[in-house]
Amino acid sequence: MKNKAKRWIGTLLAACLVMAMLPAAAFAADTGKAIQLVSDGSAGNIGGGQADNVYFGNYYQSDDSTKEPIKWRVLDDKTNTGNEGLFLLSDVLLGSGPRGDVYFDNFGYKSGAWHGSDAQTWCQDFYSSNFSTGEQSAVIATTKSDEAFTSSTYTYSVPFAASKNILNGDKVFFLSAQEAENDEYGFTNDAARIAYYGDVAGWWWLRSPYALNTLGAGVVNDRGYVFPYRVDVDYAARPAFNLDLTSVLFTSAATGGKPAGNGLAAVANYSGNEWKLTLLDSSRNSFAVSDASLGGSTISFSYSGAQTGPNEYISAIIEDNGAITYYGRILSLDGTTNDASGTASLSLPRGVTLSDTIKLYVFNEQVNGDKLTDYASALSPIPAPAAEQPPVITTTTLQGGKVGEAYSQTLAATGTAPITWSIDSGSLPNGLTLSGNTISGKPATAGTFTFTVKATNSAGRDTQELSIVIQAASVDPNPNPNPNPNPNQPPIITSPTVGQNISVSVGNTVTMRITARYGQSYQWYIDRGNGFKAISGATSAEYTTSEVTLGNNGYRYYCVVTNAYGTATSPIFTLDVLEFVDVPTTGDSSQVGLWLGLAMLSFAGLAACAALWRRKRIN
Repeated sequence: MKNKAKRWIGTLLAACLVMAMLPAAAFAADTGKAIQLVSDGSAGNIGGGQADNVYFGNYYQSDDSTKEPIKWRVLDDKTNTGNEGLFLLSDVLLGSGPRGDVYFDNFGYKSGAWHGSDAQTWCQDFYSSNFSTGEQSAVIATTKSDEAFTSSTYTYSVPFAASKNILNGDKVFFLSAQEAENDEYGFTNDAARIAYYGDVAGWWWLRSPYALNTLGAGVVNDRGYVFPYRVDVDYAARPAFNLDLTSVLFTSAATGGKPAGNGLAAVANYSGNEWKLTLLDSSRNSFAVSDASLGGSTISFSYSGAQTGPNEYISAIIEDNGAITYYGRILSLDGTTNDASGTASLSLPRGVTLSDTIKLYVFNEQVNGDKLTDYASALSPIPAPAAEQPPVITTTTLQGGKVGEAYSQTLAATGTAPITWSIDSGSLPNGLTLSGNTISGKPATAGTFTFTVKATNSAGRDTQELSIVIQAASVDPNPNPNPNPNPNQPPIITSPTVGQNISVSVGNTVTMRITARYGQSYQWYIDRGNGFKAISGATSAEYTTSEVTLGNNGYRYYCVVTNAYGTATSPIFTLDVLEFVDVPTTGDSSQVGLWLGLAMLSFAGLAACAALWRRKRIN
């Protein structure tokens, strides 16, 4: 016994562990709100065993002039075949009089077979006449054959056969005797089976045939007992059906569940047990939302493909961790003031900020009032606006300029737009100004100018220290008092006159320059190993590279000088990129002599020191 008990405990613990590992999102939770989402074919707020009621469809009940919403008892939060859905039974008897006047000529004591009977035909007519087209799409066709069953609710056992009790794709049907005595459906005693016309209890049909006389069909009497049949066959209809929950968008309290008025309103808590449904309407599949934008707490968006007419709206909900916390009708589409496509806006409630867990959805909805089924498109999410990002300046170096020549350099930064730029400290070279994110103008003074720029947006600011090297204006080595001695003369490049090999170390820049007579415009070209191509923005007599890498080794450059009478092409500059270099990284070969001179002076100094040392030893 002890070992058996241990095995049972181990099995129970394993089962608990498996249940704990199931994904929480597999079942909808009861949030306690008056509007609740239906997800994964489950409505967490609706329980079986007749604990909850759902309104669905319309039927003549109080009189024969006006149809009223039909109230259904929830027998099970699964179908009567065990699949996902709801198994529903009408709350009251449908007919008139204390006993009912639904007469089935080939049912009851005349037939006993469900298939092909007048009772089945009545249910088919009921389905097509009292459920809307949208409601019909949410009803599950049921195929089922019950086993033989013996009722125990009366003073003697009543046997029921199964051979004639067959559902074959029925949408609406009567309960079997077995279903009418199922404790899980809430039929825990005879009183749970009693149904009324107004204040008077009546008799209602079952679909199970009497086993001892298969010309009879079962009934439930006015005291809740299950009988095989009676001779007088004017009994009431109490239909049942299976509801497909995947066709339901959300449930709401049957009365006052959806806040009226324009704009989002808080959804109240609800402890009642009567619900209405909002069904997904496939005819609204073309509804779409686009171009959503946030300004302060107001969200604006465009919509298209909406249905218009009485009771039609653009509606919205806010979902917070699975619970609908706000609901509202944003825009009326009554067909007179707004079209199927247009723009709409809504204000977020005070203190609400959209995030990964707090979400806003918009949809096209027909709202029909208390206890009546509503219809809606699928929910269209409005994405949460991206968090604002402070600026980060990405420009770290600026190209050099020359006195009197046009200069333009654009500053760049990442971050949420708009970004404004300013000089935080220092100053630009005379003649240059900062407008927007561009430094431009004509420098008036040579030198190195260091300053700090600042980028600012709504999320913060960033600064970056920058420098601009402005060179003096070029001096013509062969000045001519006549500035234009030969008006038909094309440009003449005076320096350099032969190709240049330029050594530069990794991480440095190098400046190449030319001088030319009669030049009006300049354009530098680069060959990276795939042919010469123009360098964008390199339109002055000199060009400074960005910081070089070993990959730049062997790059070649030249400049084309142009005026109205022709062009001239400079010799080629070739880069020799080293990991380090002992000579200046410049295309001006005149400075090489300076370095050689310094080296010779160093050697002379060493020789003098050596001579002095020898002299001291001799002394």
